Amino acid sequence: MRRNGFGRYLKQPGSYRILAGSAIVGLLALATLTGSVWTHYGPDELDLEHLLTPPSVGWMKKLLATKEGLRIQERNQAGGRGDSHPRALTPDDENLDFLKADPGEADRPPASGGSGSVLANGESAGGGIPRASADSGGTGDSSLKGDGAGAEASGGQGGYGQEAKHTNKPHLLGTDKNGRDMMALLIAGARTCFLPGLVTCAFALGLGVPLGLFAGYYGGRVRKIVGTFNSTILSLPRLVLILVVICALEPNVYYTMGVLGATLIPRVSELIATRVRILSNMGFILAAKEAALSDFKILYRHLFWYQNRAVFFIQFSLIMAESILVETTLSYLQFGTKPPEVSWGNIIEGSQMSFFSGFYWITFFPAVAIILAILGFFYLGDGLNARLAYREGR
Repeated sequence: MRRNGFGRYLKQPGSYRILAGSAIVGLLALATLTGSVWTHYGPDELDLEHLLTPPSVGWMKKLLATKEGLRIQERNQAGGRGDSHPRALTPDDENLDFLKADPGEADRPPASGGSGSVLANGESAGGGIPRASADSGGTGDSSLKGDGAGAEASGGQGGYGQEAKHTNKPHLLGTDKNGRDMMALLIAGARTCFLPGLVTCAFALGLGVPLGLFAGYYGGRVRKIVGTFNSTILSLPRLVLILVVICALEPNVYYTMGVLGATLIPRVSELIATRVRILSNMGFILAAKEAALSDFKILYRHLFWYQNRAVFFIQFSLIMAESILVETTLSYLQFGTKPPEVSWGNIIEGSQMSFFSGFYWITFFPAVAIILAILGFFYLGDGLNARLAYREGR
C-alpha cells in the first residue's frame, strides 16, 4: 500500500521537483542549524600551516587544483624545508601581510636551531611559503605561535581570526588564502544567506497577505488604498532604494533584506487579492456570511488557510530564492555582508586573484552552493505551483 501510494504521488505533476527542492532546502536548513557538526574547524580559525591547500578528496584535487596548487600543497607537507623550491611572490600575497614579521625583526638575529623561522620579508628561512612554526627538532621563531604574537597575526586581518586548533585534521574542500577551511566557510555562508531570507519573507508575506485579503474581500475604498500603496512601491527602483538605505543606515544585511521584502509586497498582495476577489462570490463564503461567522474567521480560515495556503508556500519558496540571489550579489559588490562575517558572495569576491592564479576551488564551491540553494527553492516553489494547478484543474 505504501509503495502504491508513493508511486501515485510520483505520477502527479511537480512531484520530482518537490522532492529535489525539499532535499536541497532541507540540507541548507540542516547546515544552518547544526553547522558545527559538519567540520572540525570554525570559519574564523586560521590554519597558517595550510594556506591555499587544495581539497583532500582525490578527484576534487585533480579537477580543481592546478600544478601550482599541488606544488604549494607539497611544500606545506614538506614543512617549508630547504629541499623545496621557493616561489616568487604573487599579487595575491599582498593579502598575507599578517604572516610577515614585525618591522623591528629585520635587525634581530635569526632564531637558532630552526630552519623554518619567518624572516622580515615574509618568506621562510628554508624556502617555500611562510610557516607558522619551525620544523620539529628546532626551536624556530615563535612570533606566530606565542599567545601575544598569535593575536597580532590574527589581528592583521582586521581584528578577527584565531589559530586553528585542529591542524592535524584534513581539509576536505581545501583552504583559502588565509588558511580558513572551505567547508566551515560554506556552512557559515549558508547561515548568512538563509536567515536574512527569512527576514525578506517576513516582510513580504507578513504584510502582503493581509493587504491582499482585505483588498479582495472588502473591495471599494480598501482596494483603492491598497492599489495606490502597491503602485507607489512598484514605482521605486529596487536597487536604488536598497543603496539609499545602506547609505542612510549602518551597513546591515538584515536592513537590506527588509527593504527587499518591502519591494515584494505588491506582488504578493495583488496575487492574493485576485484570488480572494473570485472566491468571495462563491457559495461557501456566502453560506459562511449567512451563518454569522466573523470576518476574521472567514478571511483566515476559509479564504487564506483553506484556499491560499499553497500560494503562501509557493511565494515563500520563490522569495527565498530571490533573497539569496540578491544577498550574494550585494555581498560580492561589497554592499552586503562584510568581513568578519562570512557570505558566499564575499568569499567569491575575496578569491578573485586566487581564481586568476589557478586556485579554482575557492570560487567553485561557493558558486555551486549559490546555484544549488537558488535551484532548490525554485524547484520547490515550481513543483508546488504545478501541484496546485493540477488540483484546481480537476
